[in-house]
Amino acid sequence: MFSVLHAAQSGIEVSNLWLNAIASNVANNQTPGYGERLTAFSNGPNVVSRAAGRMVGSQTVQPELGYTAGAFMSQDVALFGTQMMSSSNPHDVAINGSGFFQVKTANGTVAYTRDGSLQEDGQGQLTLPGGSLLDPPVTVPPGQEWAIAPNGTVMAGPAGQPLKAIGKISLALFANPEGLISVGHNLYQASLASGPAILAAPGTQGAGTLEDGALNGSGVSLASQLVDMIVAQTAYSASAKVMSVQETLSRGLTQITT
Repeated sequence: MFSVLHAAQSGIEVSNLWLNAIASNVANNQTPGYGERLTAFSNGPNVVSRAAGRMVGSQTVQPELGYTAGAFMSQDVALFGTQMMSSSNPHDVAINGSGFFQVKTANGTVAYTRDGSLQEDGQGQLTLPGGSLLDPPVTVPPGQEWAIAPNGTVMAGPAGQPLKAIGKISLALFANPEGLISVGHNLYQASLASGPAILAAPGTQGAGTLEDGALNGSGVSLASQLVDMIVAQTAYSASAKVMSVQETLSRGLTQITT
């Protein structure tokens, strides 16, 4: 009896987490460089209630009786989009191919993103949304115009004069980008599943080139999210129904025994 309730509870909890992931994906459908949160499921261990071959009357052959103890789910998986979208901001930059911008957050930790919405902070340092600094850092001299070349070279100079190189943007490559862990604010960190970051100049070692006046699109497909939402809601309802039926049966048995 309780095993059925535990399995149903597991189904409800997993379905709820799945629905939360879907809601996050839909909300970030237009977020530049956002990695879709994927959900991976696996069955829990099989619990044997009755071993096969027990004697029941004259019958000595009977199947094993048991159940699956719920389900497990992983959400630390991201699917990054490959599409680029035009931007009216010439300082926005997209990665045309593989790679991530490496940044340092406010607390000094290293993180990675595909959101290339670059801007200057009060000291002229190039930052990304949320205030994370490009790593290695690049600082634009006060009052100068700046631009980024496809190979990652950052150039700056007074208005109307030729621009000169002042820094270089590197891209981080991973053996398994889908193994990165989301840490919020469209930032990701390396994990054992992703492997360590390998820094490369844009256009080398398999890294993509940079394209200014553009941004990487989100990896979310609204159509697939709607399908997943229907499946998740159905699974949630089915698990809730199992709990309801089990409760009714338990109440009936209690009344019989009393």
